[in-house]
Amino acid sequence: MDSGTLMPYSNLNNTQQEMLMTHFSFSDPEITCASKLPPDYLERVKTTHEKGGYGSMGYNYDWKLSEAQKNILRTHTTAVSARMLYQLAQQKEFKPVKMFSIDRVFRNETLDATHLAEFHQIEGVVADRNLTLGHLIGTLYAFFTKLGLKKLKFKPAYNPYTEPSMEIFSYHPGLKKWVEIGNSGMFRPENVAAYGNT
Repeated sequence: MDSGTLMPYSNLNNTQQEMLMTHFSFSDPEITCASKLPPDYLERVKTTHEKGGYGSMGYNYDWKLSEAQKNILRTHTTAVSARMLYQLAQQKEFKPVKMFSIDRVFRNETLDATHLAEFHQIEGVVADRNLTLGHLIGTLYAFFTKLGLKKLKFKPAYNPYTEPSMEIFSYHPGLKKWVEIGNSGMFRPENVAAYGNT
């Protein structure tokens, strides 16, 4: 059985990698400690988690800053998107943006040809007015096509912070099957309203 393969990004030469990074506006977000965030913002997050708000029922548990500040091996990079959205909401005047990051994540996975315990995840936020699911699919298709992945399928999925949500699959010729390569969605209103200036 064949095991492992290079990630599509690894197959690009330096010029192609630079073009991809420039085209999709990758940036290096500043690390922010939760204790440095404004108290009124932290209170909105706490209230939304505990009791709901902005159209959400919340998660009905006691949210604690001390728990949110704990260092853990992250399983996804959603916190990076949250930080990007918070920074965007603090601007006096809204400007459309595309922000992306590449970060290392860790999972408690059984290792096989499609699962690793440690890998790099690409996360992005595209913010503008009147965006639709069609815009999201178009952005994802353009991104993965530039990585050399042209056989793509999109499947409805569930994420607690996006609606609608989709999984992205690409056909892997070595494995001779469709493999999940991503997850996506449109942020739910309660996930962005707590940031402030919406």
